[in-house]
Amino acid sequence: MNSEKQRRQERIVEILSLLHEGGAFEEAKRLFNEEFEGVDVTEITAAEKALIQGGLNPAEIQRLCNIHAAVFKGAINEIHRSNYEHEQPGHPVHTLKLENQVLQSLLTDEIGDLLKKIGAGDWSYRERLLAALTDLGQLERHYARKETLIFSYMEKYGITAPPQVMWGVDDHVRQLIKEIRSYAENPKAAFNPLSEKWQALETEIEEMIFKEEEIMVPMTLDVFSLADWAQIAADSFDIGFAFIPEPLPWKPSEAALEKEKDAEPARLAAIAQAKETTAGIAQGLAAGEEIPTATAETNEESYDWQKASTPETVVLPTGVLEFDQLVALFQVLPVDLTLVDANDTVRFYSEGQERVFPRTKSVIGRQVVNCHPPKSMHMVQAILDGFREGSRDNAEFWIDLGPKKVYIRYFALRKAGEYLGCLEVTQDITDIQKISGQSRLLD
Repeated sequence: MNSEKQRRQERIVEILSLLHEGGAFEEAKRLFNEEFEGVDVTEITAAEKALIQGGLNPAEIQRLCNIHAAVFKGAINEIHRSNYEHEQPGHPVHTLKLENQVLQSLLTDEIGDLLKKIGAGDWSYRERLLAALTDLGQLERHYARKETLIFSYMEKYGITAPPQVMWGVDDHVRQLIKEIRSYAENPKAAFNPLSEKWQALETEIEEMIFKEEEIMVPMTLDVFSLADWAQIAADSFDIGFAFIPEPLPWKPSEAALEKEKDAEPARLAAIAQAKETTAGIAQGLAAGEEIPTATAETNEESYDWQKASTPETVVLPTGVLEFDQLVALFQVLPVDLTLVDANDTVRFYSEGQERVFPRTKSVIGRQVVNCHPPKSMHMVQAILDGFREGSRDNAEFWIDLGPKKVYIRYFALRKAGEYLGCLEVTQDITDIQKISGQSRLLD
């Protein structure tokens, strides 16, 4: 590290240390503005790493990350970019920013305005406020795309700390939305508590918008390849979008792909820098521990499991399973599965711990209609004929079997329109029908 970079780093650490030791935000902001015209995202994360190595509890980073962001707001530099494809409609970054624009309008122009009217004593706007808070719940899809897709690629490149911190804040926002919605529904709700809850929520959401656009996006644009962004764009449709219609599908242009080749050394350097400056926050690395240098091979756009090919592995479009894992998976599924091929012949059944209907290996190779009582054979055949003709894709029944309530479903299996067979799914739903309330993961 050259002397100027070292000096900047040490001074940023001193300013952040002032905050963590109880100093005034205004004083930290003044010192920063006097000494720095701009700061890179990597300098911020390196400073936070240094604080942890100096003994700061990593949890403090999450607690004070809004304050850190506010200190540097307006001063974060745009660093090198391999291309500007992210400005094109449909690119995940363009979509994220567009959603944030609509979100900001919802916060300010709708909910904020409604609360002013309610604050003036007109509670006739309560229902409209509740509707707006319900709309705000769409934020879940925005956060889910970020957490499921963008965070997974950040972790792929060794950038683990920012996703951990941001996900914690996302969950806090989710909880605040539930709380204010529940409070606003109460006929006895008072304006002052409602306003306080809103101010806390609005602040968290706006700070997250800033973190996404000024910290996460610049870092990912330097590190992710165009192939990464193309996959994120395609997978985004599986999760959905918030506040906006579905965007147009996006793929990188040929010109951008050509330009990316020239920028690959800079991207690899950015990957190494990102790993170096975030690893300490995620893992509490000791000072001076060596960070592996990124290489083109380690960041090749592929997954190891896609290359797995042995008699003991089953490679699927969404992952790979060892044969023993696959057998164990079918054994613990809380449903009974039976697969019938396109010729109505039974080819497979799962071996659950407690089957609803008995199955033995002698059933394999039988015509499925012969596995049912005579009184129901015509119904089974009608379902299969409908599947084969394409007039239906599923069928469902529920029956009482002694004290049990049994749910039976049939699904047509197809590939490119070709009928492959039928899957029967049978489930004892007796206990499921008794479920009420909530039981969360950590309860």
